[in-house]
Amino acid sequence: MARVTNSILEGLSGSVGDLVFYKIGDKTYTRRKPGKQSKSTKARTSDLKRRSQSVMTQTHAFLRKITHILRFGYQNQVEGASRQYHAAVSYTSKNCFRLEGEAKVLEIGAVKISLGTLLGPQNPRAERVPNGVEFCWTDNSGQGSAKATDEVFVCLLSVGGSGSEWEFLGSQRSAGKHVLPLPSTYSATQWHAWIAFSQENTWTKQRTLSDSVYLGMV
Repeated sequence: MARVTNSILEGLSGSVGDLVFYKIGDKTYTRRKPGKQSKSTKARTSDLKRRSQSVMTQTHAFLRKITHILRFGYQNQVEGASRQYHAAVSYTSKNCFRLEGEAKVLEIGAVKISLGTLLGPQNPRAERVPNGVEFCWTDNSGQGSAKATDEVFVCLLSVGGSGSEWEFLGSQRSAGKHVLPLPSTYSATQWHAWIAFSQENTWTKQRTLSDSVYLGMV
């Protein structure tokens, strides 16, 4: 991948020969098209490479379900051409797999829907209540970077992966709890639950996130 600085090529999008041009934000980048592998080359693919390919396939299959969540949760991880989704792929593929025999399997409990330096929730938990899911935590305002006005960020992903519910800017840290409402059609659905906090910079209006915490299934 390379940054395009030529004024003639700036803003170009699509393929030209064996190069692909694309924009991220207001900047243009280019990369070379991957070459096609012959059947004989694929047959010689090592077990290690196959395992690596499997990791990336599983990573993308899972994260594509929550790209809208990652845009918020990984906003502190944007750097150059690397965007929120790219940062999430990098973290997940490196940290969220367990070895089962000769295969690597995604460990959902290790997945982070947000990364950042803000102090996270203390003693968090989630449970079903009649009108949705209640997230609770111990108020740790004043410890480290934590402020009473930090806002909770909660996310639910259905166990089958077909649906998600979230709140980017929920109750304040000092409140100690937040209820995420669920439609009655989801009464029998099981969910994976995550919680994190974000804090707004008064001057820049940018947000600092905490690492998310996986709370299990509810």
